[in-house]
Amino acid sequence: MKEEKKRWLALKKLPPEMPSPLSEGDPAKVPEPDESLLDPEEAKMLQFLTQQASSFGRFRSQTQSRLQDLQSSLEFKIDHLAGSVHKLGQRVATARREADRVLGLSAARLKEREDKEKASVGTKDMPVMEVLRSLGKILPEGGA
Repeated sequence: MKEEKKRWLALKKLPPEMPSPLSEGDPAKVPEPDESLLDPEEAKMLQFLTQQASSFGRFRSQTQSRLQDLQSSLEFKIDHLAGSVHKLGQRVATARREADRVLGLSAARLKEREDKEKASVGTKDMPVMEVLRSLGKILPEGGA
């Protein structure tokens, strides 16, 4: 039992202080991890990040320059989109006004035509119901 208690106490002890791998300082001076302790996939990632030909710094600068290029062209594209949306809105408003005008002129023309036809038949001042009653009396008893 005493030996088991010693083992438990040994496990309970705090681990020795180790320097943080994220400590402040020059990242170039940070020691590289041992590749033999890593999984094969992790070793590939480490090699990618530490190789000079495909270093992370170079990858980061390329990515940063691409993002800056996208950002500079994005402002123009957004302004162009906003301008196009505004123009489209103006065209819709103009089309609505023109449609209202055409419908108004068409309604006036139809009213004018209706009045002209009523005047030619002689029913201009008669109410519609009276005209229909008169037409109903003309029809033969058997229907149409």
